[in-house]
Amino acid sequence: MHSVVCMKKMSKAKSIGHYTLGSKIGSGTFGYVRLGTHTLTMATVAVKILEKRRICDSSDIERVSREIHILKMIRHPHVIQLYEIIETSKQLYLIMELASGKFDEFSVG
Repeated sequence: MHSVVCMKKMSKAKSIGHYTLGSKIGSGTFGYVRLGTHTLTMATVAVKILEKRRICDSSDIERVSREIHILKMIRHPHVIQLYEIIETSKQLYLIMELASGKFDEFSVG
């Protein structure tokens, strides 16, 4: 019986691509960040969800584009790694390395 309840909860969990989305861990100007779990490897990631409707003017578009461009280029042990970008009609999902350690809610751009 317990496994049936767990399976129902898992099937209701929101997912994007190969990732199941977990709890919200931060928020900011353009969206929020949720924990994510890769469905095949079970790796834990941060999923930054940017709401397209909040990215309104050209300076917002430039800011988001610059962040993505820089994260795609940089490979350094002290900079969070961008793994994948998933785009839907309403959102951009930035699949990113999850920083280790304890954090209070943090801000995302």
